[in-house]
Amino acid sequence: MNLCKTASGSIPEASSPPCSCGPAPQRGFPLAIASVPTQPWETPYEKSHALKQGTIFPCLDLPFYLTEGGSPHV
Repeated sequence: MNLCKTASGSIPEASSPPCSCGPAPQRGFPLAIASVPTQPWETPYEKSHALKQGTIFPCLDLPFYLTEGGSPHV
């Protein structure tokens, strides 16, 4: 299975020589498995507060530590 495009942007035919962009995935193996937790809806911050905090959602407003085991950056 050839996953690369040719210089013209078209996908090569199966009879074309393999490209050099890396091995094709093996049959039966997924390319990736995503695990994305569900975020519950909550009332977002006001725009000015959200800009200061770096997020509009209070549950994502977590402390930032400059170094491991250090004190929170305020």
